[in-house]
Amino acid sequence: MMPSQAALPRYLSLRDATPDDLAAIVRLERYMFSPEIAFGLERWRYLLARSSGRTWLLLDASGELLGYLCMLEHKGWRRVVVQTLAIHWRIRGVGWARWLLEQLIREARSQGWRSIRLEVSDRNPEGLALYDKLGFACVTVLPDYYGEGHHGQRRVLTL
Repeated sequence: MMPSQAALPRYLSLRDATPDDLAAIVRLERYMFSPEIAFGLERWRYLLARSSGRTWLLLDASGELLGYLCMLEHKGWRRVVVQTLAIHWRIRGVGWARWLLEQLIREARSQGWRSIRLEVSDRNPEGLALYDKLGFACVTVLPDYYGEGHHGQRRVLTL
């Protein structure tokens, strides 16, 4: 499952991550997430090398990582679970997170998946608004999911 590059401007590219991308992914993650909720080196190492997941990387013309979307496919439930999504602060707010999610939605539908699930912090108003606009419904409140007093929401988009 890989979206078309046709909708990207020439100065950006999208590709699947490999274990060689570990350092760049962890570096961006450190800018974007607090240590309490970041995956960290070992989790990323597992996701890139041994899991059934996939990570799409959004890169500029020089190859610098500007964003990523990591997902796991749960074949038995016919569900895609978004593990994490990050967009570099330099290009935030212009629609790249939305674009990545729209590509995932399109690809998941074409593959016959039933739903897409994700978790989001209740302290992430931009993410909550984006998921609302895309039709993700809150199915569960997750008390202390991101640490004591830091709640989350499980959201699902039925395809």
